Amino acid sequence: MKRVFLVVPKIEDLKYRKMWMNDPKTMSYNAGFDLDLNGYNKETGTISKTDDELLDWYNKWVNKEPDRYFAYIISIDEDEPIGEVYYYPDGDIHSMGILISDKYRGKGYSYLALLALEEVAFERNDINELSDMIPLDRIGAIKSFKKAGFVNTNKEEKNLKFGKEEVAKQLLITKEMYYKNKEGDEYE
Repeated sequence: MKRVFLVVPKIEDLKYRKMWMNDPKTMSYNAGFDLDLNGYNKETGTISKTDDELLDWYNKWVNKEPDRYFAYIISIDEDEPIGEVYYYPDGDIHSMGILISDKYRGKGYSYLALLALEEVAFERNDINELSDMIPLDRIGAIKSFKKAGFVNTNKEEKNLKFGKEEVAKQLLITKEMYYKNKEGDEYE
């Protein structure tokens, strides 16, 4: 059985984030949106950052627990990080995200990484809710989130992707839901 754990990266580990952000296959989910990000390539979804920009990002995001968390996903079966997870305060909730490097997708790592992130958020850092907006066409991601205990809410957003409207729905898990799931109870 596969196992993963989360590791807060050191500055010298930013090479992995830079590699993922510059890989069109890994960032393909991001392509086509009208994002106002320095270094964003709309055609590929990639985001190029200088070393100084990555260092500024690192100082803003890393080692900011309990409210802001960022970590690499490490599989005991691989020699390098396979992706990243994070959460940050967003109004009354904490928005979160997950990125799995293209070569490791479809192998069950997202589900395992979500469980590990939930443990950090709810058990270690006493966060109340985690939420992500996921486009409806990302069926594999939705399955992973639901398997990890997230549920649909009524919140949705519409964005243009290559000029066509795309709908994203909010998936959410609360601390209470997490503990019920951990006890083996079914979600409502």
